[in-house]
Amino acid sequence: MLKRSAAVAAVALTVSLGVPTLAHANTQMCAEPLTVYSFTGVAVNSRPTNVKSAYITGPGTLTYSRTISATVGMTASSSVTAEAGVVLASASTQIGVAVTASRSWTDGFSYALTVASGQRRAMQLFQQSRSFYVTKKTLRYPCYYVTAYSGQSANAPRVDREDEWMLVP
Repeated sequence: MLKRSAAVAAVALTVSLGVPTLAHANTQMCAEPLTVYSFTGVAVNSRPTNVKSAYITGPGTLTYSRTISATVGMTASSSVTAEAGVVLASASTQIGVAVTASRSWTDGFSYALTVASGQRRAMQLFQQSRSFYVTKKTLRYPCYYVTAYSGQSANAPRVDREDEWMLVP
C-alpha cells in the first residue's frame, strides 16, 4: 500500500495564465493573488485643469497671469471608477509612472500664447496624464482566473506636476 507524505501531497499545477499553484490531497489552495489587474494601450496624454483664460479672436496674444489653485481629475469607465484607488495603485506600479484620481496645486501662472488671425481661442492649463485600458481578473476555485471586465478605459493625471498651456476652441 502506498503511503503519501505531506511533501508528495503538494503538487504544482498550472492555471491558464501559466502561474504555479499548490494542490493538497483533499483541498486545493492557490498561492496567487485573488484579483489581478493588467494594463494595455498605455499612452502619454493630458487632462484639462480648471484653469482657463478668457477668449479672444486673433490675431493677438492671450496672456494669463495670476495665482490660483489648479485641479485635474481622471476620466474612466464606471467599472474602473468604482475601484479607482486599487486600480490606480496597481497601474502606477505596472506602467512605471505614478497616477492619481485627482490632484490640485496652487501656483503663480504666467503664460502667453499667440492666437492666429480669425480664430477664437482661450488658453487652458493641461496636466500630463496616462491613458490605458484595464482588465480585471479574479481567482476562482479551483485555481483559475475569470475575467471580471476587460478593455475598460481610464485617463489619469500623473502624481508629479507636468503641465502645459494649450489653445482651446
